[in-house]
Amino acid sequence: MKLLIITNNSRVNEAISYNGESCFRNIDVDFDPDMSQMDVLVRARDMIHLGAKLVMHPMMGRIKPHETPYKSVFLEVPEEREREKGTECDLNSVIMIEDSMAETAKLLQNTFALKYDDSMLPDLQYLDFLLLKAGAEEYRR
Repeated sequence: MKLLIITNNSRVNEAISYNGESCFRNIDVDFDPDMSQMDVLVRARDMIHLGAKLVMHPMMGRIKPHETPYKSVFLEVPEEREREKGTECDLNSVIMIEDSMAETAKLLQNTFALKYDDSMLPDLQYLDFLLLKAGAEEYRR
């Protein structure tokens, strides 16, 4: 298995790409700043259907989707040769990602679209980064 983080958060991308944090070593990143939170979740769901497993819950930290534009999802992804053997879906991961997608859709649909002040964005990126870092550190133990 290899490790992958799917994110729309440039701070997470920088930390992983430049190995600035030891807890992120040997983790690949799938980064696209133009992805919405739902895009991140859909991409993670598609990977889960191909055999990936969630390392941590996608809705970690009690930060609701309408409170931040950033989302990062941490996965264990089977290597190409493992996928060729026919890896089964992890049922717990499927349930968690589908529930997260439904909750995100509900919260974003029932909330006015927030326009974040540019001065808030670095703080929101940092919150997403800290939650992900805590999960990566726990995974490494």
